[in-house]
Amino acid sequence: MSRHGFGGLVTDEQWRRLVHAAVPRTFATGDTVLRQGEPGAGVHLMVSGRAKVVLLRADGSRVPLAFRACGEMLGESVLAGAQHPRSATVTALCPSTTAFLTAARFQRLLSDLDLQSALVRSFLMRQHEGDSIRARQSALPAELRLPAVLLHLASVVGEPIPEPASEHGRRTARGCLLAISLAQHEIAEFAGMSRTSVHNAYTGLRERGIIRTGRQYVAILDLDALEALVEERQDM
Repeated sequence: MSRHGFGGLVTDEQWRRLVHAAVPRTFATGDTVLRQGEPGAGVHLMVSGRAKVVLLRADGSRVPLAFRACGEMLGESVLAGAQHPRSATVTALCPSTTAFLTAARFQRLLSDLDLQSALVRSFLMRQHEGDSIRARQSALPAELRLPAVLLHLASVVGEPIPEPASEHGRRTARGCLLAISLAQHEIAEFAGMSRTSVHNAYTGLRERGIIRTGRQYVAILDLDALEALVEERQDM
């Protein structure tokens, strides 16, 4: 299984030693991994599964901030040393496993395994991700935001769809399954769109045969077509 984020910056042996030194935690679909407002004691390294990071606003609305998969670090703000409450809630999108380490133990392992530079690089990657999301919400035209979001989700939590046998020597389309439950109002918040715009964008992509949707999934049937759509309209 490929690793994302911090886990993608370390060797297999370093990852094995980190996980071996940690306490395993298991979560069912919908379980809370971290809760906004609670004090932080340590970090979780995602060993398997997928998770959603959500901000709970004062008015009770929930705003998706990010999505995490194997290799990602959760709750890393405790490494700064300040005992601030968790700034967001993290929930499991499917059965998931993490490796939990107290902040002090994780810091010692970073030193023992010479991983401080990997930690800094992972923080910079998170910052770049956040900047890209904000840029998408403010700079991209509305019709590009949903395709851009779907491409982002495909890169983070997507599962490749096996390609069918090619016909007459022609290459078949690359597909990707987003096997997560994500309501249209959550997509709207994440993409910086209205619900009506999201509905219309989904309809347009379905009619073009680029995606198929269900209650618990979005199947991207042609990743190349989705990428081309974004690039073409950005160049116009």
